[in-house]
Amino acid sequence: MHTPQFDWLLTGEPFVQYRTLVDLLDKKVTDRHVQSVKKAIRNHRLIRSIFKKRNKSGFWGSADEIFKWWPKKDSTFWVLGVLADFGFSKQDKDVVPACEYVFSKQMTSGAFGWAPPPTPGDCFTGILAESLSNLGYVDDPRLKKAYAWLARRQRLDGGFWCKATGQPGKPRQAEPSCAYATLCTLGALALHPTYKNSVVAEKALEFLLTCWDKRGKIKYAGHDSHIGSGWEKLKYPHTDYRILKFLDIIAQFDSARTDPRVQSMIDMLVSKQDKDGRYRAESIHKAWSGFDFAQKEKPSRWITFIVYYILKRMNA
Repeated sequence: MHTPQFDWLLTGEPFVQYRTLVDLLDKKVTDRHVQSVKKAIRNHRLIRSIFKKRNKSGFWGSADEIFKWWPKKDSTFWVLGVLADFGFSKQDKDVVPACEYVFSKQMTSGAFGWAPPPTPGDCFTGILAESLSNLGYVDDPRLKKAYAWLARRQRLDGGFWCKATGQPGKPRQAEPSCAYATLCTLGALALHPTYKNSVVAEKALEFLLTCWDKRGKIKYAGHDSHIGSGWEKLKYPHTDYRILKFLDIIAQFDSARTDPRVQSMIDMLVSKQDKDGRYRAESIHKAWSGFDFAQKEKPSRWITFIVYYILKRMNA
């Protein structure tokens, strides 16, 4: 279905055009026009500005920032996921050094985490596994180790939490999982052909939907990890536990599309459109100030694309 909103998206930046053509209009990536638009992404001034910020080793930020996802929002930890969303992959050779830098910090267990000292984290591993999978590394043996580690980390309530004391049989096993860590982990599982249809993913999805049932009634472990004030604000990149990331991930699961609890979230999302069916950022990262998703004053094509892609997958 072609709508006036799609026409507006097709007048945007090349990465918006590319994702609109492929994901909303179902154009083949081999289509000549699609290929032309994809080539234009790398040469767009906003994308060039991202690559200009790389260090001499080919990644973003200092050598230890892969261990610190907060407060910086434009280090390698987050940039790789954004580039993957924009249509980049390991076939784009100037992305590879940053990916190899991430892998060089992987722990022997397969996990990624914070330091010092090196501490594995479900959220860290989920976020980086999702980014690397989106960039084309899902079958890489190193990433397979990360997935296997994540699958072993599932807790009794179906969620995930970075505290080892919360693992089954440990003193804090009965405490609620971290909703954000669970969301990050499910985002990675959704991209793996085996784990997407696994019991692990099924239980994680149900935990997240239960978080909606219990919204405002329970505080979950983790940073900004409950559905409360601010959860409904539209924001990109997905560095927080918010509605866009939540729906973008669960829209990948058939069972979520028919779950009655999801319709309430969809209604909340759609209520934010303006008279032209467009959406704007309601919370922003200043590090991305050149992009329309980091400006509150006018509608954002990128955020509007994300919403319509969610709605398409949800058949809403």
